[in-house]
Amino acid sequence: MAVNKKRILQGVLLTVGIIFNIWGILTLIQTAGHDAGISVGLTYMDGIPHIIHKYVIVVIMMMIGILSLSNWAAQLEGKKKNVLSIVFCAYSTILTIPLFLTFVLCFFVASGVFSWDMVDMICFDLIDIFGTPGAYYTIFALGTLMGAVFLAVPIISTYCTVKNIDLLGIILTKLKIKKPAGGEQPKDDPSAQPKASAEDETSSAKQPEDKKDGDK
Repeated sequence: MAVNKKRILQGVLLTVGIIFNIWGILTLIQTAGHDAGISVGLTYMDGIPHIIHKYVIVVIMMMIGILSLSNWAAQLEGKKKNVLSIVFCAYSTILTIPLFLTFVLCFFVASGVFSWDMVDMICFDLIDIFGTPGAYYTIFALGTLMGAVFLAVPIISTYCTVKNIDLLGIILTKLKIKKPAGGEQPKDDPSAQPKASAEDETSSAKQPEDKKDGDK
């Protein structure tokens, strides 16, 4: 029964991963190729006014797809698990690097020291949405941080999978050790010692009397 549940889970993860990756790639092509007249049939994307919103949809779809495939690979055993985990990690890294660099370059585009058509569109779209420098520079910083996290997490996760390291277990153990034990009482605290029951006190009082009777 457990084997069947595991196979069902693997099937669901693999199916979701494939669907969302294909859908995400087609959405990316539709978004990036719109100005060049390239269409893959996802015309509903053309009706979205802001290009950054289109790329948010792409990122969400690809994230769901990649996480599903990575979890599917982690369910496997032996060399297949290691090889596929590394392949999906490389795939994720290749897709995430442009996201990370785009938000980094937005700082330079907004400052007027750099210009590149693709980055310009996203940068000026964010400036148009958020208006004030404080707001859109904050978005640039958050986007850069998000890109860094999306780069680091799959790499760390894949390393732990290949090396059979239970990272979550280690983190929880560390948190448990560092967590102050508020419920524990000091050993030398008299209140921590269990109180003797009435029956124990009675039996201990009877022991000297029994001993005396035995000596007689």
